[in-house]
Amino acid sequence: MLFDDLQLLREVLGGLQLLAVMRDGTGKIDYCNEPFLRATGYALDEVRGKDWFELFVPADQREVRRLEESELRGISEQAILTRSGESRHIRWTLTPLRDHDGKTIGSAGVGADVTALKHDPFHDPLTGLPNRALFIDRLSHRLALEQRRPRASFAVLFLDIDRFKVINDSLGHVRGDEVLLEVGRRLQSCLRPHDTVARLGGDEFGVLLEDVPDAPTARKVADRLQDALKAPFIVHGQEIFCGASIGIAQGNATYARPEDIMRDADTALYRAKGQGRGRWVEFDSTMHDRAVELLQLETDLRRAVERRELLLHYQPVVSLSSGEIVGAEALIRWRHPDRGLVAPAEFIPLAEEMGLIVPIGAWVLGEACRQMKLWQDRLGPPNLEIGVNLSSKQFQAPGLVAEVGRVLRDTGLSPRSLRLEVTESLLMDRHPQVADAMTGLRAMGVRIDLDDFGTGYSSLSYLHQFPIDTLKIDRSFIARLGTTADGLEIVHTILALAQSLDMDVVAEGVETAEQLQLLRNLHCAYAQGYYLSRPVDSDDFEALLGERRSWAA
Repeated sequence: MLFDDLQLLREVLGGLQLLAVMRDGTGKIDYCNEPFLRATGYALDEVRGKDWFELFVPADQREVRRLEESELRGISEQAILTRSGESRHIRWTLTPLRDHDGKTIGSAGVGADVTALKHDPFHDPLTGLPNRALFIDRLSHRLALEQRRPRASFAVLFLDIDRFKVINDSLGHVRGDEVLLEVGRRLQSCLRPHDTVARLGGDEFGVLLEDVPDAPTARKVADRLQDALKAPFIVHGQEIFCGASIGIAQGNATYARPEDIMRDADTALYRAKGQGRGRWVEFDSTMHDRAVELLQLETDLRRAVERRELLLHYQPVVSLSSGEIVGAEALIRWRHPDRGLVAPAEFIPLAEEMGLIVPIGAWVLGEACRQMKLWQDRLGPPNLEIGVNLSSKQFQAPGLVAEVGRVLRDTGLSPRSLRLEVTESLLMDRHPQVADAMTGLRAMGVRIDLDDFGTGYSSLSYLHQFPIDTLKIDRSFIARLGTTADGLEIVHTILALAQSLDMDVVAEGVETAEQLQLLRNLHCAYAQGYYLSRPVDSDDFEALLGERRSWAA
């Protein structure tokens, strides 16, 4: 292209109100019009002859942008940096410049500043950080570069604020938002300018670490982030402590999509939270295998409810004075068509997450009451009792008292024969419906048992506030009977406490004759555990009742 042709083009671009730039074949700036210079804060002499990518393109995008623009794709939308370091989003139309022989000698770009349009869709309105969409966009650029030049030199961290729900519930969402703002600031202060921290939603943040040479470097960053969040947050003069759990996924060329590495970072985060929070976990392939397995288990669990694969086992509760069975605790089991019996510890948490625990709990309640009424009529004394575990979600769902009443009417079981077992954590939730539901159930004649007593956060005040009939001593305390002096003292103290509150006591997890005898010596009223009987199916429990099995002293 002749000099006169280029000069004419400059004059044409100079008359536009849009942003205009001309570059040579190496990416050096030949011309910028006045609107572009005003938008970026530079003078023409400061930019002419400078490398476009080094001057205006964010560091983490330079290599990818060079590769993309070498193909001159026409219309594109890109971020540029102003003289003050502010990021502006420009929608460009690029045109190649050719000489008379058709050889490309540069490019001309005409663009519109769409920053005002871009900020809301791509930034979190609370923290001002990039949101999930922009995080995915930047990760896509990083992966595109990795595909062209594999270096395994980046990492993705997913971070979740520990106990944030407690902060929101106790202090309100306004205070919670203040904590999130400070979290964003602290995270940014721990990272380099070309790294990205984004708020992905709620109390979850994502971090893209550029140019990470190895996995230990990513771990050090995770440690630094956690240390920054361990310091107390001061909200209106009040100290708040939270901390964070982190999942780490090391980037490499095997990832085809940003969603894949984000999935793996999220899987590692889930594992970190499951291990007790306040820690980081690195992703490995076995985690993905486990995630796939859990997904299949979730699908199977939904079908299990429909296909009636759930069943109940019953563990006898024995009177230590008479040695006879006075009741049973109903325990759910899942007979999987391929895996056999699946332990409750494996599928109950899934049922909680999936929202199935309420319908499953309703089935357990109805089946246990039906079965106990059948045993009472055929074999057992009319005062034989059945214990049913209730989840916190069942207590928080409306209509629990009415549902229990309906089940008792339908099965004909006396309310005095039903014991509903709750955990200490339920009392700590302070959900307004819990106390009302307990009061309504107690008025109906149903008894309330506090399960796993001693492992949670109960206090005397909570025992006074709720209508508890029975304390079930956790198996961890029973296991120490006969082995340590303090084990005996703890059980003795719980028994004395229950007596002062006019409550019964059931010792759980009795596994030896010595433990049983010590409990008798301490005048504990009831016990259950493997030494007496493992949980058995309905036929075997009926056989125990029929043979009048006794564990008398």
